[in-house]
Amino acid sequence: MATLYHIYISPKSGVTNEQIEKKMDLALDWYKYGNNCWIVKSTSDPAKWQTRLKPLVEPSGTLFICKLDTDQRQGWMPKKFWEWLKSDA
Repeated sequence: MATLYHIYISPKSGVTNEQIEKKMDLALDWYKYGNNCWIVKSTSDPAKWQTRLKPLVEPSGTLFICKLDTDQRQGWMPKKFWEWLKSDA
């Protein structure tokens, strides 16, 4: 069963958005909603995501990964975001 994770990644110098997207493509699906903020649908756990993303971050970047519970949510986001969040992808 897929789990939603929030991932904040500020890569080390020289890492491109394409490199980050290539790693995010390992998820079942993902949605980028800010410069460094992603939501991923994945069957992998946070430790696996850290292993995948760590080379893009160390030694000078930052990385935060946490399980996302959307049962209680509020906010003002584009319609496309809400449709993605409700999808079964």
